[in-house]
Amino acid sequence: MTASASEAGRPGDTRAAGQASTSPAGPVARLVTRLCLLGGLLALAVVLLLPHRGSVLRGVGLPEAWLLPGLIVLTFLAAITVVRLRHGDAVEALSLYEAALIIDVLLLPPRQALLAAVLGLVVALVVQRRPTVKILFNLGNFTTAVSALIMVVHAVGGTPGRLNARVLAGVVLGSVAFTVVNLVCMAAILSIVTGDSRWSIIRSEARLSAYMATGTLATGLTTTAIGLYAPLLLPFMAMPALAATYAYRTVAQEADERARSACLLKVSHALAEHNDLERRFLHLVRDAFGVDLATIVLDRADIALTADAQAPGELSTGPVPHHLIDATNVDTPTFVVQDLPADIRQVLVVPLEAGDRRFGAVALAVRGRRARLSTRDVTLLAPLANALAVAMRGSEHLDRLIEETSKLHAIVEQSTEGIFMVGGDGRVQMWSRAIAELTEVSNARASGRRLVDLIEVPDPAERGWLLPVTPEHPRATVEITIRRPGGEFRRVRLAHSAIFTGGTLVRDVVVVRDMTREHRTERLKSDFIATVSHELRTPLTPILGYLHLLRTRGDRLSEQKRRNALALIADRAAHMSRLVEDLLLASRMGDADDDLTPHVSVGTHDLAVVVRQVVNDLGTPRITAELPGHPVPVVCDFDRALQVTSNLIGNALKYSAETEAVRVSMRRDDDHVHVDVSDRGRGIPADELEQVFEKFHRVEDPMTMSTSGTGLGLFISRRLARAMGGNVTVSSALNVGSVFTFTLRRGDHGQHAGAD
Repeated sequence: MTASASEAGRPGDTRAAGQASTSPAGPVARLVTRLCLLGGLLALAVVLLLPHRGSVLRGVGLPEAWLLPGLIVLTFLAAITVVRLRHGDAVEALSLYEAALIIDVLLLPPRQALLAAVLGLVVALVVQRRPTVKILFNLGNFTTAVSALIMVVHAVGGTPGRLNARVLAGVVLGSVAFTVVNLVCMAAILSIVTGDSRWSIIRSEARLSAYMATGTLATGLTTTAIGLYAPLLLPFMAMPALAATYAYRTVAQEADERARSACLLKVSHALAEHNDLERRFLHLVRDAFGVDLATIVLDRADIALTADAQAPGELSTGPVPHHLIDATNVDTPTFVVQDLPADIRQVLVVPLEAGDRRFGAVALAVRGRRARLSTRDVTLLAPLANALAVAMRGSEHLDRLIEETSKLHAIVEQSTEGIFMVGGDGRVQMWSRAIAELTEVSNARASGRRLVDLIEVPDPAERGWLLPVTPEHPRATVEITIRRPGGEFRRVRLAHSAIFTGGTLVRDVVVVRDMTREHRTERLKSDFIATVSHELRTPLTPILGYLHLLRTRGDRLSEQKRRNALALIADRAAHMSRLVEDLLLASRMGDADDDLTPHVSVGTHDLAVVVRQVVNDLGTPRITAELPGHPVPVVCDFDRALQVTSNLIGNALKYSAETEAVRVSMRRDDDHVHVDVSDRGRGIPADELEQVFEKFHRVEDPMTMSTSGTGLGLFISRRLARAMGGNVTVSSALNVGSVFTFTLRRGDHGQHAGAD
């Protein structure tokens, strides 16, 4: 009994030669071509170098006319007597072919020995319906190896006609040459198929090849010797071969069962993982049952997924094959042997069902001379198909659950309101992006920590409101003030929704809304009412006082005192008029700068004239104006530019000490003109530089403020400037002063309109 060290190197179903048909055509074709050429050259060398050599041994009782045909038949029978033994992921093909080769070489002349070896092999390959690439590979491989065997045997042993030491040495060395050639060829094809290096393959297969060569040598020499010297014992020589064949087949069956069990275990793992389920199931089931095709027909999509042994690792998707259209509707496992494609020998179809849900069917198909599937395969495949259906149903449920979970996650993460969840122990279980931004505490830092350790509540009276829920009141809404790590205070509203079991808190989901802006707005409204009341009362008091004086004692006052009283009343009334006008203008302003477009009439005016008029109207020596002596045309509304400039300079005077000067300067660039109003006041905190342009915002506390104003001047100034295509900006330093810059677009140099 002999065996192939790899399926690529022996006749029969071979792994490498089988995979070669699906390997890249270029490398395989080149290797097969080279082997055929090398085999042809060595065969030619045998014919030319050993033209008149006789047989190594003589004395067989058969006539020479019957010896060659008989040995061809013997070689053919030896080649098709194959037992496939699984060896890891490979399948080793065990046969008597090499023993027959030794008999051919010893009993036939070189030419006839070569003819018997090649012809017997070719007939066996054709009968076994091997693909062309397998036939050519094996033909080139064995022609090369047999030629080497013949030349070594004849070169060392000669043709003495009897078995002696030289013949034995020649056969041993020839067998070594045969094995080396076969092993190198096998490593070459496997290297192309698997990508492994040739030397690593040779090292891994060398020991098995040596064992097989030893068995081949012993079988061939023993059979030859018995045939020469005791031919009556030849029938008994078949008994050890049959016993060895039976033993190998038993071992092969056990190896197949172990391999199948390992594959079935992998199938169970694949079903449990729900990852790439159909593909992994098909490949594993195909390997476990040793079939050529494994197919899943899905009813819901009317498609078929197929794993083909000729395309390892690949999975094809397409319409349902015509021979499976009716078969996949069966309710019980069914064998199909009729109306099949020419290359399909048998199909086993098992329904794919889980409870009352049908997903389709699983089909296993065998080609050519591969062993048929049996009822034992049905008993194994049916529960696997049911398990696959259950896994597919579970996968669908899992997909729906993941989809719903992803939706909830998206809602939580995209919500502008913060959301977090704490467990019964008060530790954070979920922390959304919005709450992380609000509290400046990251999700990684918050996860698993106690809520009271994450959120700082400065007011001791409000600390218990972080978790105010009870079994009697599982829902609660509270407002508290928190302090962020940077020191900033935020007012937040917490909407709690808790779940209790037996009086014990299970979880509390809290929706957090930032109320800081609303809280600040409410405070600003209160401050504004106090401010406006103060601002209106301030001019109103002298107006009422002087009116009462004029009404009761006017005829007794001097003319000058009456004029002074009337002038003061007019001034205070004008102040109140400006105040009311600011309030009305602010009420008309929306969120967009273009809301003021109907109230702005843009033209080209001299900005230097505007600034000079404001300085003259204010009439205070505290203003230092550095203005150019030539016109500075800008695009603006003259009255609104006058209003903005007056607001900025008046603000600087109001917030500076009476001993400090206010500097007004002008500068130009390519496209704009800038008016800088600099003061030496208290300055503005950095976090309030933009807030001073909001409605009613005051840097001072309105209840303790030392300056008058409604908090509308800067708001109106910026909005008017932007409506004219410009802007108002500020830079400031505490205890140093502030610089407000009024920017407008440059007008035409050739013309401008002065103040009206």
